[in-house]
Amino acid sequence: MITGIDHIGLFVTDIDAALRFYTETLGLRAGPIETRDDPPIRRACVYIGETELELIEAHDAEQTMMRYLPHRHAGIYHLGLRVNDVDGAAAALQARAVPLIDAIREGETMRIQFIHPDAAQGTMIELVTRKTPPR
Repeated sequence: MITGIDHIGLFVTDIDAALRFYTETLGLRAGPIETRDDPPIRRACVYIGETELELIEAHDAEQTMMRYLPHRHAGIYHLGLRVNDVDGAAAALQARAVPLIDAIREGETMRIQFIHPDAAQGTMIELVTRKTPPR
């Protein structure tokens, strides 16, 4: 079911400062900052080979998936695991009574399903099927 690590979501309090650290200090390449309204966040991806660090700045964590976590501070937010078929993976997990959050979501480049952190000892897992290869 799992084919690899797709990305690691990191909650940051200042995305501009975080991007400076990852690009200027660590020498990594980053994409542009995107502003989203639903949920209200600013995000940017930093690239390490085929894996992304997804930097997420949200001024109100309660309006994001962070509301399901036992902590709401800067640090690792979720682990994105790549699967070939998010629909099949979600169905298999539901059959095993694994708690999922909401329905499968579809974005421009991927389909995702969140696994509730209660299932993984407090870690939120995002199952990801890419429509297009990562940048």
